[in-house]
Amino acid sequence: MQKVLIAEKDPETREHYASLVKALGHRPLVCEDAIAVLDCASAHPEIDAIVMDLDLPGAWGEQLLEVLSGLDHLAQAPIIVVSAPRSRTELMRLLVMGMHQWFEKPPESEELMGAIRTCLERSAALDIFDVDGPMPAANQGAEGGSWLMHA
Repeated sequence: MQKVLIAEKDPETREHYASLVKALGHRPLVCEDAIAVLDCASAHPEIDAIVMDLDLPGAWGEQLLEVLSGLDHLAQAPIIVVSAPRSRTELMRLLVMGMHQWFEKPPESEELMGAIRTCLERSAALDIFDVDGPMPAANQGAEGGSWLMHA
């Protein structure tokens, strides 16, 4: 069971997103403001994905996005932003800051579920790699060859 941090100020919307995560068979960690998000991110280093609104009490959303994407233990956690309309320039800046995908509010439930599912599958696939460990030598592959895939 993977964990999804949900950062949303509106209680009904927050519960709706949590129900989508539960329907996918995963555990939602819900937060209503920026302080709760940072506390949750510290308390749960094994967060697999983040669904967040940029308009949260307690912080400017872009700052929070930048902080979350800069935390070492969340470096591989995809961030889905669900927020008010933004300009193309703002969306490009959010992508550079670490956003994986963006939805304008209110998102279609099926589309958001699909994005969460895809992000969790990606996160699970990355978990099989030891990104902090050394790369194996070329002659230490499964059959004495390279560790890279052969065509």
